[in-house]
Amino acid sequence: MTAELDRKHDRVVAVTGAGTGIGQAIAVKFAALGWRVAVGGRRVDKLAETARLIETAGGTALPHALDVTDGDAVEQFFTDVESEFGTVTAVVNNAAMARYGPLDDFSPAEIAAEIATKLTGSLFMARRGIQAMRWDGRGGDILFMTSLAAATPWPLHLPYASASAGVEHAVRTLRLELEGSGIRVLNLRCGETLGTDFATREMETGRALDANQRWFRLNLLRHTGLMVPEDVADAVVTAVTLPSGCQYSVMEVTPTAPIGALPATFDEWGASIAESLTRP
Repeated sequence: MTAELDRKHDRVVAVTGAGTGIGQAIAVKFAALGWRVAVGGRRVDKLAETARLIETAGGTALPHALDVTDGDAVEQFFTDVESEFGTVTAVVNNAAMARYGPLDDFSPAEIAAEIATKLTGSLFMARRGIQAMRWDGRGGDILFMTSLAAATPWPLHLPYASASAGVEHAVRTLRLELEGSGIRVLNLRCGETLGTDFATREMETGRALDANQRWFRLNLLRHTGLMVPEDVADAVVTAVTLPSGCQYSVMEVTPTAPIGALPATFDEWGASIAESLTRP
């Protein structure tokens, strides 16, 4: 009889999009538990820094070039990780790319890339992870990261929002497919977070200003609370290490509002955000 999976100790986790931001923070949090952590991403130089942080935190790292939109690359990633670490018992689908703007301003290639990275890539990773977990027989966890935009109409973010909504429906369907297998399918829906690659880039291009003005008018941005990647990583670890016999079907983590009056105008909102970014 196959031994039951220990949900907290001696596990192998694969984290995509782990070179920076939320993915890097997730990898380091699992490392602090002493796990073996395989980190995948397109920028190998960034993965090397994540690997260093993993080792410092007490985990064992395997950085590996990975394009989640390429099925052959996903297969090679798992093959190499299994050779080094053994069966992957947790997959964290974090990889994403996005930009802001009206749909008609996107090129077909930009639309395709956002959907391929968030939706298709997550399915490629889940498929391969499930195959390994079924063979191993002890179960495991497949966690999909999504956005508030998956559940709420969020203009100027449409391709990414659509991909995230598709992921959430995949989660609901896959959970039914895997009933009785011991493989949990988890969904972490994430709110406004500092330090993501695309948010930083969109601030630099100026597109973030137009988007934030629209979102403020639509009451999608009501306050100036922001999370940092470590906050999101804590939620991921909580979900994946939950004891066997229960699971979070959807865990939504969002920033709380700072104490005090809500900003009444966009200028007030922007000033408050700018002030918060200068605090140590």
